[in-house]
Amino acid sequence: MFRAFSFESGENVGSLTMSNAISIRKRIRLRVEAGLFSLALRLVPMLSRATIMRLSCLGGYLAWIFSQRDRRIALANLDLAFGQTKTIREKHQIVKQSFRTFAQTGLDYFWFSRDREQRMRDWVEVDEAARVWMRPGQRLVGITGHFGNWEMLGWLFVSHGASISSVAKPVKNPMIDAEINRIRMQSGQQIVPRDGALRALVRTLKNEGTVALLLDQDTLPNEGGVFVPFFGVPVPVSTAGAGLAIKLMAPILMVFCVCRPDGRYHGYAGRLFLPEEIAGMSPDELTATITSALEEELRKNPGYWLWSYKRWKRRLPGVDPSRYPYYADC
Repeated sequence: MFRAFSFESGENVGSLTMSNAISIRKRIRLRVEAGLFSLALRLVPMLSRATIMRLSCLGGYLAWIFSQRDRRIALANLDLAFGQTKTIREKHQIVKQSFRTFAQTGLDYFWFSRDREQRMRDWVEVDEAARVWMRPGQRLVGITGHFGNWEMLGWLFVSHGASISSVAKPVKNPMIDAEINRIRMQSGQQIVPRDGALRALVRTLKNEGTVALLLDQDTLPNEGGVFVPFFGVPVPVSTAGAGLAIKLMAPILMVFCVCRPDGRYHGYAGRLFLPEEIAGMSPDELTATITSALEEELRKNPGYWLWSYKRWKRRLPGVDPSRYPYYADC
């Protein structure tokens, strides 16, 4: 009995020690990440625009070489989306551009954090079809995806006078998450926590403001999602944008922002859904239509989307598992 007690106590002590060691390592890692984030926030804005462009290319190249997991996911997604209509070489080029786009989005988050107004005047332009919806007093549901520089869109709306609220998914590192949201709010955006977001977004629209949503993320039915076709294969998509637009008779604008080779950003409008067009549609029907509009933009400019995201990881029961990528929960 004594030996059994001693053994169990030792095992518990060992488990606690291991748990404490893991906890200490995690705290150290979080602090190191936060320190590097703060360092980048100070140093990156000091670089020239040409240097940022070169670093983006380097980051994309390194991701292609060393991120084998992300590369495999991206190529599997491209196989699903385009099949044999694109060659292996073309798919490789799309993935490389996707990695480069993501690297530039990250770098430009830091670069535009300093002298933002002046740098946006110098390096960002918006077409008139998008600009008319960025003015003050516009009730609008703005929808985009992880395409081009989605962070830039929030800054663009604010710079043109719009009152904008967006739902932000927390970053795993709480110290970095707090700093990111601080920078977002400094620009004039209202960041809404996911819990209880609907009430805040309704209030924004009632006050003639803009609600900004990313609708290419995995949202399960019990979280307000619905399965709709995306490149011909069902995925769960949030009905939040459609539900808000139908409830408050607000127009929906698909909006995007991409970087050109010279380092200048171009913000532009995609599909516009006016209240009279969506009247009588159900949230599920409208969500499917919105997703189709996003797919249309991705087909035209595939290199700007984040193909390394596991977008098809949830399989709709009853659908042939072979239609989904290798990583799906088949």
